[in-house]
Amino acid sequence: MQKLTIENPEVIKAQIRKHLKCSEGRYVHRLHGILLLLENPDRYNCDHVATLFNNSPRSISNWVHKINSTGSIVALIDKPKTGRNPTLTHEEEIQLKEAICVHPSESGIEANLWDGKTVSLFIVNTFNKELKVRQCQRIIKKLGFTLQKPRTVPAAGDPEAKEAFKKTAETSK
Repeated sequence: MQKLTIENPEVIKAQIRKHLKCSEGRYVHRLHGILLLLENPDRYNCDHVATLFNNSPRSISNWVHKINSTGSIVALIDKPKTGRNPTLTHEEEIQLKEAICVHPSESGIEANLWDGKTVSLFIVNTFNKELKVRQCQRIIKKLGFTLQKPRTVPAAGDPEAKEAFKKTAETSK
C-alpha cells in the first residue's frame, strides 16, 4: 500500500487545534490522551502522550489524578465558566440598536451623530444605567455599527475664480 501524506499539514494541524479548544473538543482531546495511556501503558507515559498531544506532562498527570480521585471520566469535562453579567440585557440591546438606526434627535438627544458619548447619555436617560464612553463604543461595535465621523467637504466655488487663482491658469501666461 502506498504511504499517504496530508497536503498542507501545518494548516490542518492548526484547524484541528482550533477545534479542540472548544469545551467539547477539549473533553474529547483529554479522553484520547487517557485512552492512549490505558491501551499501551508500557509504551506510553505522561511525557510521550504530552508530546503527541501538544500538552504539558503535568496536564496529562492532572487528568489521570482527576480520574483516579473521582473514579469517572466526567471529571475531565470543563466546568461552566461564569463571568460578569452584562450591564445591558438582550432586550435593552435591541432597543438601543433600534435607537441607533435613527437620528439621535428622535431619541431626545441633541447631537448630530451617534458616538460613545451620545450612546452613554441615551443609556443613562433610557435605562438608568451608567456606562463609560469606551464601553459604549464597544457596544456600538458589538451591535454591528462602526464609529465613523463625518468629513467636511469644501463648498463648490466659482470655477472662474478658481482658474484666476491658479498659478498655471491661461491668464497668468
